[in-house]
Amino acid sequence: MNPVLFKVAALAQPAAAVKTGSRRASHMSFWPWLVGAKHLSNVPDYEEKYRDKLLKHAHSQGVETVEQLKQKIKQGSEQGTARGQKTRVEQGPSSPKTAKSAAQPATARRLDQDSHLSANNLPPTVKSLDQIMRTDKLLTKSAEEITALWTQYHATKDMVSAAIPLTTYQRQREMARHNPLFVLPLPRDQGMEFFFMQCDHHQVHFTSLLEYKANTTGARPYLTLTHYTDFSKSHGLVLMRGEIEARLLGALDAQYLVMQMQRFYLGEKNRGLVERFNQRPESFDYSELVEAAQKL
Repeated sequence: MNPVLFKVAALAQPAAAVKTGSRRASHMSFWPWLVGAKHLSNVPDYEEKYRDKLLKHAHSQGVETVEQLKQKIKQGSEQGTARGQKTRVEQGPSSPKTAKSAAQPATARRLDQDSHLSANNLPPTVKSLDQIMRTDKLLTKSAEEITALWTQYHATKDMVSAAIPLTTYQRQREMARHNPLFVLPLPRDQGMEFFFMQCDHHQVHFTSLLEYKANTTGARPYLTLTHYTDFSKSHGLVLMRGEIEARLLGALDAQYLVMQMQRFYLGEKNRGLVERFNQRPESFDYSELVEAAQKL
């Protein structure tokens, strides 16, 4: 088994006990990386292999066929998007003063991927680190103290978190820059569920492969990882947290996906699969992926 390269913290309680929310429903109603579709077309269809287990899952959801299950998933993601749009409409028009105030952060935060400050290198819709914690108070702390405070802060939230050494994150990001797409298998009681992921600068997004194939532009984000590089220069540390759509994914499953991601993107033994999926998708061996994941 490959060693864990950085520790990922997650809630111990099951997803049902975690507070749910629709933070992302209002601003993530589509996937910005439709280029992934060409890679998925080269992946062998796992639906036939797991058809019996998918049928059992379909029956547990009150439908008779896999196609009906996909349609139900598609409808669920469309309803989630509609709810986000309805919320925005119901909020009504903002006053000129409110509208001006709301526009200021987006104007002030120009995207600069070379900056080490999250206020500059993350999209305006994403909270920067200084909006989460008092970064000015942490500058005098050691890397170990910041790590402990970060872990403690997220201990009771529906998120996964990690403190990553800068050199490790640089290796991960360099790998992701050339290979932004991948598919990860997640063991289930009735076979496996596969997740499609994409690395987008300092964020990584995950969604169900079945849902992505059923409704590409409307697939719901199950897990979104954000990496904060504010302490990269001063402490050699990158803070990560992953927002979970708790109705769709449990905290321990999210933790498992992050651990798989780091082992494929940072482990020398399996990085070839990631490179093949992105650079030579026609030669990608899906069964080899499942076999490698089972050994992790």
